[in-house]
Amino acid sequence: MRKVYIFDVDGTLTPSRIKMKKEFKEFFLKWAKGKKYYLVSGSNIEKMDEQVPEEIMMNAKGLFCCGGNEMWEFDPHIVNFPYNRIYNRKFIPPIQLMTYLGELIRFSETPVQASNHREDRGSMLNFSVVGRDCTLEERKKYFEWDNQVEERKGIAKYIEKQWPELEAVIGGQISIDIAPKGRNKSQVLKHIIEKESDSSEFIFLGDRIEEGGNDYPLAKLMGKTNGCRYYKVEDYNETKEILENLND
Repeated sequence: MRKVYIFDVDGTLTPSRIKMKKEFKEFFLKWAKGKKYYLVSGSNIEKMDEQVPEEIMMNAKGLFCCGGNEMWEFDPHIVNFPYNRIYNRKFIPPIQLMTYLGELIRFSETPVQASNHREDRGSMLNFSVVGRDCTLEERKKYFEWDNQVEERKGIAKYIEKQWPELEAVIGGQISIDIAPKGRNKSQVLKHIIEKESDSSEFIFLGDRIEEGGNDYPLAKLMGKTNGCRYYKVEDYNETKEILENLND
């Protein structure tokens, strides 16, 4: 049975916003020999490149970034940054939304706050109350606080209520991904299935598969699609365990 694997990156193949661990890299390269896989992330290609080793990026059949709103392929003929963009679905955030997010930054009761709160990635908007420039310690502190008060969940629900044409999903430990409704990770499945028409099973692994998480739309669609299945993982160690137990 020919399988195609789809991996979330942050929290699934790597620690949150940190480079892939050496021991996991060695395991993955050995495991991936002769296998087809795609990477799909809420981050842009630059952040994916920071976290995932080049050997893994170059052997992927496709690199989906910004929640699937961009697709890239490794191209060794391109100097310095060897990635070729296949498509880009642009998104311009509403001015009123940007104003609302600015007010959230000012009035949030978050215990820690850094900078770089709104990151326009061209095809989606990434928002973080604590700020993407926070330290790992600040990131952890906010994540633990948010798990208790569910600030991000409340913000995401409000955005979708006020701007019904938009979709807001929780990504990683500190942020929210905002894009036009339907432009989430689920959009990559049709592309992959069409490209891999000779394959019989598609397997997705992600850490944010719960409802409201940015892996949820893809997992939900796969659950309804014949020949597909998915796994929720807590971290890259659990990803390793699952891959070791899958029979090819």
